[in-house]
Amino acid sequence: MTVGEFLLCLKEAAGGEPESWKTKPEAAENRTAKAACTDWTAGEDFGAEGEVLLRKNCARILHRYLQKVMGVKDLTTGLPSYEEVRDIYDCRICAPHVSQILARGIMETEVRGSLQLFEGNREVSREDALEYIHRMLQVQQEGR
Repeated sequence: MTVGEFLLCLKEAAGGEPESWKTKPEAAENRTAKAACTDWTAGEDFGAEGEVLLRKNCARILHRYLQKVMGVKDLTTGLPSYEEVRDIYDCRICAPHVSQILARGIMETEVRGSLQLFEGNREVSREDALEYIHRMLQVQQEGR
C-alpha cells in the first residue's frame, strides 16, 4: 500500500469523501490523497503519495488524524518505554506518534526473541492498514 492509498482509505473509512466526488464522476476519477486530505495534512510530511507506507509513517498519519480530525487528546500515562519497545526511538520524529498509537492498541509490536520491536521501517500491508483504521475509529467511539 502507498501513502496516498492509505490517506484515501482513511478518509473514506471516516465517511469523509469530498462532496464533488459524489456529484461529479469525473472528479472521483482524478481523486488524489492530496486533494482529499489537505484540511488536516497541511504542513505534515508523511512521505510522497506514491511511496510505500511504512509502519512509522502509518503511526504518524493515524496519530495526527486522531489529534486534528477527531480531536482526541494525547495520553499522558501508560505510554511504552524504551525498556518495553527497544526500537521506539529509532526515529525521534516518529517516537511520540508511535507511543500514542501503541498505547491505544491501534498498532502492535513484534516479538523477536526476548525483545518487543515496533519495526517502523517495515511495509504495511493493505489488510493491516485497514485493520489499523478500524481500530482507530473504535478509539474515537469508545472515547479512549
